[in-house]
Amino acid sequence: MCKTLRVLNAVRDPEIGIPLSIEQYKLLSAPVLVGRLINAHQHLLALRISEYVGLNQEVVVMHWACAKITASLAIPDAALLEILLDKLKLCKGMSYAAVAAHADRSGRRRLAAMLVDHEPHSSKQVPLLLSIAEEETALVKATESGDTDLVYLVLFHIWQKSSALEFFGTIQARPLARDLFIAYARYYKHEFLKDFFLSTGQLQEVALLLWKESWEIGKNSMASKGSPLHGPRIKLIEKAHDLFSETKEHNFESKAAEEHAKLLRIQHELEVSTKQPIFVDSSISDTIRTCIALGNHRAAMKVKTEFKVSEKRWYWLKVFALATIRDWDALEKFSKEKRPPNGFRPFVEACIDAAEKGEALKYIPKLADPGERAEAYARIGMAKEAADAASQAKDGELLGRLKLSFAQNTAASSIFDTLRDRLSFPGVS
Repeated sequence: MCKTLRVLNAVRDPEIGIPLSIEQYKLLSAPVLVGRLINAHQHLLALRISEYVGLNQEVVVMHWACAKITASLAIPDAALLEILLDKLKLCKGMSYAAVAAHADRSGRRRLAAMLVDHEPHSSKQVPLLLSIAEEETALVKATESGDTDLVYLVLFHIWQKSSALEFFGTIQARPLARDLFIAYARYYKHEFLKDFFLSTGQLQEVALLLWKESWEIGKNSMASKGSPLHGPRIKLIEKAHDLFSETKEHNFESKAAEEHAKLLRIQHELEVSTKQPIFVDSSISDTIRTCIALGNHRAAMKVKTEFKVSEKRWYWLKVFALATIRDWDALEKFSKEKRPPNGFRPFVEACIDAAEKGEALKYIPKLADPGERAEAYARIGMAKEAADAASQAKDGELLGRLKLSFAQNTAASSIFDTLRDRLSFPGVS
């Protein structure tokens, strides 16, 4: 009651002129009374009553600050800032942004910029900086906050207002902003990103973008089968090759792009000639295997020559391709052309994988390594021959492995036991 009476006495003062009864005060409420005092520019009394009855003082101080700015046109910005800060600091968590916005609306943009610098909340500070055309400061504050949404807000604002070169210059000096722009542009603004990389001399990044675009074209079902889309795809890769060639550090990428374009051109020609869309985007090895499987040995040899495929790799590819189409006569003829650089192991592997025991037996005896012969015989279930080959290898560990592979065959296991006893290999059980 004492507090209520003191408030009523204060506002009843002739200088204030608001005589109220207790009932009127209760119906009106303290916050409404404070609001009326504010509107009457009785800020000091409104502040004291707010503090006395426990109301938030921020509303009073903010209204006073806005009124002070409006009424202080003759006071310089720096001096007025000191006056405002002296009072605004009375309220912790005070929104300086709201006061700064009023200063901007009042035509005091420099004062607004000085005030917003004291705003503790970046989410309020950055948009206001943008509204008063302080883009550079807004970008600094946004990056310092670490809030990517705020950084993007500033980036898009500057992007819309500035020329491309000005925008590139702004973000280049700020790693976080630059990286966020690149991350966004990789998905949505390829051409603009290429301009950025060109302006900063990052030719390899432009080349990688071109290469990625070529893959995007490749996903189109019409990019093969002789369609016009295939030409632009190869041209993009060739452009990437040219850009990679500009720097010594990217010799590998340059060579890879060159060979990729060459391979795509050959594969495209093969699809046109065979009328089968099965070549484009397959590897060199798969291209060779497919050519052999289709009986186009001349094309397979051309790919081998163009990409300098080694003899060892060539033999593996051709052997397995012939085995895939089960052309056993051609495989045997190929084995007799000249001594295989890998030996006869590819022939054995291909026949066993194709479950052709009879064909495998043509080549197993030609294996130079007795250990390989023993394992090959074991894989086709010939225990005695495997044991004979293992005895030539004189390898106790091999003998143990072979016995385990015939663990379900008692007769076969006894062959290895006999061989173990005869050769006295330890550790075979």
